[in-house]
Amino acid sequence: MTTARPARFVARAVESSTGPAGPAGICPEALALLAGYRLPDRTVAALRRMVTLRQLAAALVMVGEDNCSGDLARALLAATRASQRADDPRGRQSDRHRARLLSRMEKGLTHMQETVRFLTPSYHDDLCCLALAASFVRGWMRDDVVTAWLQSHTPGAATTLGRLVSASETATAPKRRMKLPYAPATQTAYRKRR
Repeated sequence: MTTARPARFVARAVESSTGPAGPAGICPEALALLAGYRLPDRTVAALRRMVTLRQLAAALVMVGEDNCSGDLARALLAATRASQRADDPRGRQSDRHRARLLSRMEKGLTHMQETVRFLTPSYHDDLCCLALAASFVRGWMRDDVVTAWLQSHTPGAATTLGRLVSASETATAPKRRMKLPYAPATQTAYRKRR
């Protein structure tokens, strides 16, 4: 028979009156951004060594990359300027050149995240329009009347569209045709019925 463990071994969730409390020393805005992530001790320690605004910026980068690892947090800490660090009142950094390189990498990462955020809303609409236009062009180029009209009026455009259609129908494997589930399957099923 097992005996009950003393109270000191019982795992307790840290909660406050408003809900679960986060690690001390990290601003609430950064914790709100990192709400769904498990924060390793190294990440928490690195964030504690930054001032509030820098914690928020680092949390934005980590959430944007979907990476809350201690390595990324420590790299962001190393890229942090001395004026934005909370751990060293003298404002000293270990290696200015590496900190500058890491800071450039962080700025590039932030720029890429902003570009993705800007392009994502229209990406699916553009892709849908391109796919629709490609299917129209493919259908037109299969029609002899349209192809003859294009050849007589704009032979350059007809040649370009013909190359685009042939390139779109060829898969990335060398000279292998794309397997379209609707075209060959319906034709073979129709032939089998007869």
